[in-house]
Amino acid sequence: MFDKKKTDFWMPVDFYTGGAEHACMHLIYARFFTKVLRDFGLVNKNLNEPFKRLFNQGMVHKDGFVMSKSKGNVVLPEEVSDKYGIDTARLFLMSIASPDKDTEWNENGIEGSYRFVNKLFDYFSNVKTGKSDAKIQSKINKAIKEIAYEIENLGYNLAIIKLRALFDYIHDKEISKKDIESFIKILSPFMPHISEEFWEKTGNKGFVCMEKWPRVDESKINEKLDKEEKDVENLIADVLTVAKIIKEKGKSPEKLFIYTIPNEKEIYQNNISLIAKKTNLDIRVFAVNDKNKHDPENKSQKTKPGKPAIYLE
Repeated sequence: MFDKKKTDFWMPVDFYTGGAEHACMHLIYARFFTKVLRDFGLVNKNLNEPFKRLFNQGMVHKDGFVMSKSKGNVVLPEEVSDKYGIDTARLFLMSIASPDKDTEWNENGIEGSYRFVNKLFDYFSNVKTGKSDAKIQSKINKAIKEIAYEIENLGYNLAIIKLRALFDYIHDKEISKKDIESFIKILSPFMPHISEEFWEKTGNKGFVCMEKWPRVDESKINEKLDKEEKDVENLIADVLTVAKIIKEKGKSPEKLFIYTIPNEKEIYQNNISLIAKKTNLDIRVFAVNDKNKHDPENKSQKTKPGKPAIYLE
């Protein structure tokens, strides 16, 4: 009945995905027939299950109900594609929740994905390649590693968060052609059509979907740089919180004084422009042992490694 070489090659199926309601139809039938064929000796005697891996995806809801033709609440792919492009729809559906969760269709949400797609088009219309610094190389290689992990584990929403964070960092910085090609490759599974355009815009031949997944260079991943960036982000969050409290009391701070342990001063000094942009304050950075520091309330005494003290006036 079967060519056993072919059944040994194709079976068991590596991955099966479908809605949970199919468990009483496709899944039971497939399991039943596989076991019958095994018992009759028509397939390999070790073929006990038809699928190595089973995954039940969530359903898309609209107006509180599962999308259904019978309910008349279906959003047609053609309509979405005409208005936003089909890659925008793909990005939106993968980013709003993990694949195993039910999700609600939201027009505002897809608008947000559309804005991101337009940012990508603007970037690749004017992208200029150069040389990637150590921080970009670290972020690119870490993203390749982590996004590959998320894809393999169906964490598409987490992969997109990391992809967008990477783009937010690189979009206004000089980057090598190799690193921008790696970015397009890891973008491709989520937005395959526009990725092909970006691949061509950057001077490449053929199709990016036929390219190999970029290799991770572990030696380029610098966790210290990531920690420093996180420390700066935490500082900005603390400053904004304190500034909000001060404003609620009727005052408007204009200056920010940062006090760090001596060997961390350079980290915050190098990020003054970012901190100023995020807080809209005039910045001064001091080491705690600086005798000439401006510290009228002795805030510097609260300085800890990785957590500078701050004073606003």
